[in-house]
Amino acid sequence: MCGRYTLIENLKDLEEWFDADRIELDELQPSYNVAPSQMVPVVGENEEGRRSILPFQWGFLPFWADEKDISYSMINARAETLDSKRSYKRNFKRYRCLVPASGFYEWSGEKGDKEPCYIYPTEEPVFAFAGIYNVWQSPDDDETIPTFTIVTTDANKKIKELHDRMPAILMKDEWEEWLDPLNDDTETLKELLQSFPDDALDFHQVSKKVNNVENNDKELIEPIE
Repeated sequence: MCGRYTLIENLKDLEEWFDADRIELDELQPSYNVAPSQMVPVVGENEEGRRSILPFQWGFLPFWADEKDISYSMINARAETLDSKRSYKRNFKRYRCLVPASGFYEWSGEKGDKEPCYIYPTEEPVFAFAGIYNVWQSPDDDETIPTFTIVTTDANKKIKELHDRMPAILMKDEWEEWLDPLNDDTETLKELLQSFPDDALDFHQVSKKVNNVENNDKELIEPIE
C-alpha cells in the first residue's frame, strides 16, 4: 500500500516533466510527509488532450458517499478490482490521473516496531503513480471536493523485502493511454498496472519521525544506520 509520500519538486519542474498547465495552483511548498486528507497536485487530461495540474484531496470519495469522512479509508485502490468494485469501476473507465511523487515510504518489521524506509526513483525525476479521481458532491449540493486514490499492485522483487504491495507506477510512454478520458478499455488499462522495474527504484531506512505527520523536513528522507 502507500500511506505517505513526498513531493519536493516545484511547479515549474512538474509542468515541464508532465507537459501540463497548472490550474488553481499558484505555489507548491516541498513536502517530505504527504499524508491522507491533504490537498496535493495531480495530473489530469481533458477530451482535447490537454494536461492540467490540479489540487485534489488524497482520499477517494465515491459518487454514492453521503459523508466526506469515508475518504480517510479510501487512500489506496487495488488494481485487480478497479473494474469490479462499486466504489471505483465507474470512475476507472474515465476519471484517471497521475499522482506526482518524489518518493514514498513503506514500513517493515514486527507489528508495533515497524521501521520506515524511503523509496525513490533511480532513473526519473519523479514517480507517476496511477490514480483514480472523483469530484464528490454532497447530497444537499452545497459542497464539492475533488478527491483521488492511489492505485496499488503487487510489489516487485525489491520492494517485497518491505511489503507485498506498492503503488502502480506508470512509465512515461504509458501516460497518454492512462490519462485519455475517451479510453474506456478497462482490460487494456489494467495491463498497465504492473510492478515497477526493480532497477528503476531503490530504498533506505529512515527515521521514525516520519510517523508523525507534523514532522515535515528533509531529515525525514535521509538514511540512518
